[in-house]
Amino acid sequence: MQHFPELFEAMLRERGITPEEQEGFLNPDYEKLHNPLALPDMEKARDRVIKAVKDNEHVVVFSDYDCDGLPGAVVLSDFFARIGYNNISFYVPHRHDEGFGLNQDAIKEIITRGTKLLITIDCGIADAKEVALANENGVDVIVTDHHKPNPLSAGGLPNAYAIVNQNRDDSDYPFKGLCGAALAFKLVQAVVLQETFGVKPGMEKWSLDMVAIATLSDMVPLLDENRIFARFGLSVLRKSPRPGLAALFKKMNLDQSTVSEDDVTFMITPRINAASRMGVPKDAFQLLSTKDYSEAERLALYLEQINNERKGVVASIVKEAKFRLAGREDLPDVIVIGNPEWRPALLGLVANSLVEEYERPVFIWGRSGDGTLKGSCRSYNGYDLFALMNIASGAFIEFGGHTGAGGFSVTLESLTTLEEKLSQALSNLEAGSSSGDLSLFDINLDDIGENLWNLVSSFAPFGMGNKKPIFKIPKAEIKSVRKFGKESNHLEVTFNSGKNEIKAISFFSSPDSYPTPLTPGTRVSLLANLEKSYFRNYPELRLRIVDIEP
Repeated sequence: MQHFPELFEAMLRERGITPEEQEGFLNPDYEKLHNPLALPDMEKARDRVIKAVKDNEHVVVFSDYDCDGLPGAVVLSDFFARIGYNNISFYVPHRHDEGFGLNQDAIKEIITRGTKLLITIDCGIADAKEVALANENGVDVIVTDHHKPNPLSAGGLPNAYAIVNQNRDDSDYPFKGLCGAALAFKLVQAVVLQETFGVKPGMEKWSLDMVAIATLSDMVPLLDENRIFARFGLSVLRKSPRPGLAALFKKMNLDQSTVSEDDVTFMITPRINAASRMGVPKDAFQLLSTKDYSEAERLALYLEQINNERKGVVASIVKEAKFRLAGREDLPDVIVIGNPEWRPALLGLVANSLVEEYERPVFIWGRSGDGTLKGSCRSYNGYDLFALMNIASGAFIEFGGHTGAGGFSVTLESLTTLEEKLSQALSNLEAGSSSGDLSLFDINLDDIGENLWNLVSSFAPFGMGNKKPIFKIPKAEIKSVRKFGKESNHLEVTFNSGKNEIKAISFFSSPDSYPTPLTPGTRVSLLANLEKSYFRNYPELRLRIVDIEP
């Protein structure tokens, strides 16, 4: 990078990228994806899928209901549609009524379909009993799941035909961070390398839009293969012919050709997840997989409506939780809070909000449709949540997840001491480096332009493990301050630069959100990310405020 060489070197250093790794990081190469056959049981899984197709067996794809499992199911739906195989059906469990993973009733229903092969996406690693029931009824099960196997699971690993999971104890797969949809894609890759079924090589790459959405949504590190999936998947997403995506972009006023990782995580993910949180998750699967434009428009409108409904419910739970926490004298290192009236499906979002506010891991519980107390947890400062729950494992009926996010169920009795046990367990853990404090890079307002943007965007896509750079701009002079948005709940501060004006925005904040008065003529120290907005098809460089200091 001929412009800003010192900044370029500092950004590489901050990410721990060595000179040898630099080329691979800045220019991800699709050919550098690891061999899918290096995944445990992949050869068996591949051969079993090929046999099912050749023998015309009924295949059921059982996927999780979130924005990893659903895109993963679409990856397999794409593959089977592409090879013209129709003897297939899909099962997406109802989040509130059935909960996470396989369940006995679902297996019984799947058996009535005459199923010979069941493929799970983003779940199954903890479901030994359900897999056993499938086996007893002549159904082979291929588990594809990235969640860490839980040593407490009754019966250990399920006795499945194949378990494709890079986090198995016996796995020597070189990258542990793949999400569920990426594993589904790996399965498709393995199959087409062996048997093309008459389809042109490389056609599976059209499913990378789904892999990118899942990778960006599922709190997995954007390093190694995930960086390749996110970068190439975003390119596919920008030209994807899916009617469902077109309808969604239209509803959100997004220009498909400029979609960024932020658009995925802040706009697409919440709408896909709204289906399971507020309604029927299969609607989101239908939206992503349909070929029918009118069905796509109907479903996009529906997801928009229930997402708006979801926002209201989440806001009221956050408000209640904060009110209760404000009444406590001092907060422990891990917060546990809940209410039997709260719906578990919404609690991950509430946990995110509380983690941001209180800067510590949060466990939040409610009551599910079958009366079980279930909850979600989110990490802070890179603490490994799975390891944390493992230390306090006796306090849970069951738990699962990965480093940054997880789910659990508890008894009413164990809730009385859960906060204390988790806070104690946290003292035995080290904070991770994945989301610790980032360095600040000093720049001037005059530095902001296309050259700086080109440097920043060469490090994209940003996410877990590859955070956006935060720039510190000292002595920035405020020119004007205004609120914007339908409800005037967003803030725009315009700064005087020698050459031009620079806008800095912050969503859901106001001038009094900051410790220093924001009045024209005042000089402040601004902490911000650099971004390019394409609002109303007008490309504009602007700053996204992180903080404003005196």
